[in-house]
Amino acid sequence: MRKLLLTILFVMILPSGVLAHSHMETSVPEDGATVTEPLEEIVLTFSAGIEEGSKLVLTGGEGETEFEEMVVEGDRLTGILTAPLPDGEWTLGWEVISEDGHPISGELSFTAAAGITAEGEQPAGGNAEEAAGQEESSGEEEISVEEEAAEQEEAVSGETADDVTETADEESGNGMMTGVLIAVVLILIAVIFFSLRKKR
Repeated sequence: MRKLLLTILFVMILPSGVLAHSHMETSVPEDGATVTEPLEEIVLTFSAGIEEGSKLVLTGGEGETEFEEMVVEGDRLTGILTAPLPDGEWTLGWEVISEDGHPISGELSFTAAAGITAEGEQPAGGNAEEAAGQEESSGEEEISVEEEAAEQEEAVSGETADDVTETADEESGNGMMTGVLIAVVLILIAVIFFSLRKKR
């Protein structure tokens, strides 16, 4: 009978002891995720409160990456990076002390793909879509400049043709006036000549 009571007591105490230990519920980024935005911090949320002294360890192709600061707030552990995380495959390990003093640990992995180089810089022109957009914009500007030059050339050509036409019209008009004047002068001379002959 005594053994039965101890067994029942043990079974009743065990779940409460298990539930007292924290376990990781969510993470940013998630396990297996591909991150396309510059990653500057990592956040883990647990099922219960955690204590100071909990830590994160982030490793990748270049080795371990240091955190500038680790902040424990209730059930949340935030690791703030010293610079945006370079592209590549990363593994995050954590060692957490639950509020009952029980240590727990685990790890997850994710891929960084935000266009960040190993030096922590984003390439000039951003990603491929931005670069393509800039090239397209540059091409449109070149076409606009060429079209504007062609329009100016046509305008100049039109003005030149108009000037030539006006000059030709003026010369034609001057020639006609000169002819008329010569004809009038010749008629006057003829009239005077015939008048003088009649008087004689």
